[in-house]
Amino acid sequence: MILVTGGAGYLGCVLIEQLLKQGKKVRVYDKLYFDSMGLDKFKNKIELVQGDVRDFDERVLDGIQAVAHLGSLSNDPTAEFDPQANTAINYQGTLNLACACKKKRIKKFTFASTCAITGFHPVGFVTEDTEPNPQSEYALSKLKAEQVLQKMADENFCPVILRQATLYGFSSRMRWDLVINTFVKDAFYKGRLNVFHGGDMWRPLVSVQDTALAHILCLQAPEEKVRGEIFHIVFKNFRILELAHRVKEILRPYLPVEVDVVFGATEYRSYSVAGEKIDTVLGFKPSIDIKEAVLEIYQILTKGEYADFNNPKYYNIQWMRLLSEMEKRLEKIGKVL
Repeated sequence: MILVTGGAGYLGCVLIEQLLKQGKKVRVYDKLYFDSMGLDKFKNKIELVQGDVRDFDERVLDGIQAVAHLGSLSNDPTAEFDPQANTAINYQGTLNLACACKKKRIKKFTFASTCAITGFHPVGFVTEDTEPNPQSEYALSKLKAEQVLQKMADENFCPVILRQATLYGFSSRMRWDLVINTFVKDAFYKGRLNVFHGGDMWRPLVSVQDTALAHILCLQAPEEKVRGEIFHIVFKNFRILELAHRVKEILRPYLPVEVDVVFGATEYRSYSVAGEKIDTVLGFKPSIDIKEAVLEIYQILTKGEYADFNNPKYYNIQWMRLLSEMEKRLEKIGKVL
């Protein structure tokens, strides 16, 4: 059985579906910030345990052979919203889980990290050997978690670090706060795409489906090939303005889309990432391109399944702010009814 932390999240729902298709048994461990609706279609095929990695109970690991650790505060805005919680969840929570795995002699452990750890590099491609230069609380917490996992790696513990590019594509726990997904949603509902700061910034991107496959591959790979290794998971690097025009062209046969470019203060967050290492070591290349993902999301939108796209549950920072506000309000008013 495989434990997937954060399994009710955007990536987790896709990973679980792929694991089930391969005949794996899955236990999900998730705080359920976003509820468990993304797991509804296979809720009778998995075990679901609600919990928090900051207070991890090692009994959750009973019967587990491998762990895919996805659970975290997953972007810069949510980390900046509460830096203390970000460190406690992304770093200390990872350490808690890893120590419990080592105690239980569970070797295989994949960790969902981020390419943002490398910092901002306007020119050239960053490799796994480039000196990290995190520019945000989120990236720093992930780097600290990477470092402690590598120190723990030995013949009894095989952590694998996957530095994920910005994800795109459909998930049953959908997010509209990721750049490709945002562009498709705005094209469908508004017919206009807004590109800020001139759109010259580079970003590495990869589909959520390919990222899930990378985790499975690393869980199955020979330990000597992946123990303590860092792999960039990236399909291709794009400028944001180029992305907007690509989405426009992909959707041209279906609806008119305009691209509005806003110039202003320079956006320094720009970096490109090399992804050849995982291909060299494990023979893995992400294969789902922008067009395939855009058309899948567009077809889903045409069915009216996400007409409530303004709902804050689809936007991580909006949802976290709402939950935090309600938590404070409930402390004052007590039981609602």
